[in-house]
Amino acid sequence: MALTDILEEASVDGAVTMDDVRRVAKAVLAARGPLSEHYALWEDGCDSSFTLRRIEQQRTDFMGRIITRPFSDYFDDKNSGIERKHLPQFFAAVRMIIGEEPFDVLRGRANKAAERHRTEEGMVAWGDFYADDDARAVFEDVLVTMARSFRRFEPRKDWFLIIMNSSPSSVSTASNAFIPKRPEDKVLREFSEAHMVRLFQALFASCRPDTFTPERRTAFMEKWGSEPEKIFGPLFVNLAEMAQ
Repeated sequence: MALTDILEEASVDGAVTMDDVRRVAKAVLAARGPLSEHYALWEDGCDSSFTLRRIEQQRTDFMGRIITRPFSDYFDDKNSGIERKHLPQFFAAVRMIIGEEPFDVLRGRANKAAERHRTEEGMVAWGDFYADDDARAVFEDVLVTMARSFRRFEPRKDWFLIIMNSSPSSVSTASNAFIPKRPEDKVLREFSEAHMVRLFQALFASCRPDTFTPERRTAFMEKWGSEPEKIFGPLFVNLAEMAQ
């Protein structure tokens, strides 16, 4: 039986997991046939391709980079309680708050900003990207929309914590296809109110009144029709109460 036939039998809805690939490859290798070396290299190639694809997806999530930059230092602090594993749920919450279509528009703008700052080697000059006027405007749009959505703070807070503490056991790849999460990819630590305060205080740090220059304040009021204190002030008050 050809290798492709074996893999087809192991597939579910046309998808084959890496565990099945390894199992089939090991069976072929155990047979000590002339193709054993070829299939050993083939298995390594598949594994490497999957890994590179995951890395590339992370690198091209420019919208995610803009949003998470203010609190990304917490990822390396084990005592912060804020982990990279929380990001899928955080992004899901942000997307629901902003709305599908507006989120996609903002993401398109973030992608264009990244393309404007690609080097000759094809890499993104991150410092220039974060300083890009439109990238900064995208971030401001996200923060204003989120702050306004938290005006009814208690119900929105409860909703946010429910989202952050939900951990689906599988990831959808299509309407009828799911890939089980690996144990190490599941969030094991509870995301508490204290974690939310820590994350939000970092996320909205650039919106505190003392961070606004006269020029920035004027531009903000022209765009949003309101002073920054009126938009962000209630959120900061509620976060301070939560922190007590």
